[in-house]
Amino acid sequence: MQKRDFQKYVKIYQPIMEAMHAMLGEYSEFILHDLSMPESSVTAVCGNVTGRQIGAPTTNLVMETISKYGDEAQDILCYPSVAKDGRQLKSMTTFIREKGKIVGCLCCNIDLTEYIMAQKLLCGFCKTRSPAEEEPKKEVFAQEISEVVEDIIRFELDNLSKPIPHMTRADKLALVETLEAKGVFDVKGSAETVAQHIGVSVFTVYNYIKEVRSSNKAV
Repeated sequence: MQKRDFQKYVKIYQPIMEAMHAMLGEYSEFILHDLSMPESSVTAVCGNVTGRQIGAPTTNLVMETISKYGDEAQDILCYPSVAKDGRQLKSMTTFIREKGKIVGCLCCNIDLTEYIMAQKLLCGFCKTRSPAEEEPKKEVFAQEISEVVEDIIRFELDNLSKPIPHMTRADKLALVETLEAKGVFDVKGSAETVAQHIGVSVFTVYNYIKEVRSSNKAV
C-alpha cells in the first residue's frame, strides 16, 4: 500500500484518537502507523508520552510480531512497556487490516507514573501491622551473584514512595546509602546496574557511593 492510500485511515482514526485522548487525558498517547514503511511509519500522533512525532519508525515489538506471525498477528493488549527515561507505561497495539492484510496499527501508551504514586500512597495508608509482627526475610536462590544484586535493587526500588522519574538527588543518594549498607557495591558491576535502573551515569553513582562512604567515616 502506498502512503497516499493510507490517508483514508488517517481520516478515519484521527477523530477517534483525539476523542480517546480527550477522554483519558494528558498521560495518554495515540499513534497511527503505516506499516508499508516501517522506517517512518508514524502518520498521526495525538498526545505526548514517548516523544515520537510524525515520520518516526515503528517499534521493535510490532516488527517482531509481524515477522513471526505475518497477517495472522493478533492485537497486543494491555502490555507493560518502559519509556526511555524509565517511566512505566501501559500499552496497546491493534492492527489495521485491508482484505485480510495488515496495513497499519493503532497504538496507545499510558504513562503510569502518577497512578503508581497514587497506588503506593493508598497502599501505604491502608497497610496495618501488629507492633510485634516482622516482615519475613526473603532468601534468593540464584545461580549468579548478579541475580542477587538485581533482586536487592529491585526490592528497594519497589518500596520507594515515588517513581524513579520523580526521584530527587537526595532520594537517589538515600537509595545508594541503603544499597551500600546491604553490601551491594562490594559486587563488581553493581554500580552500572544501579545507574541503569535510576537513569543516571555510572560516574554519578560512583560519586554517590563516595559521598555515602565519606559520611559514614565521619560518624
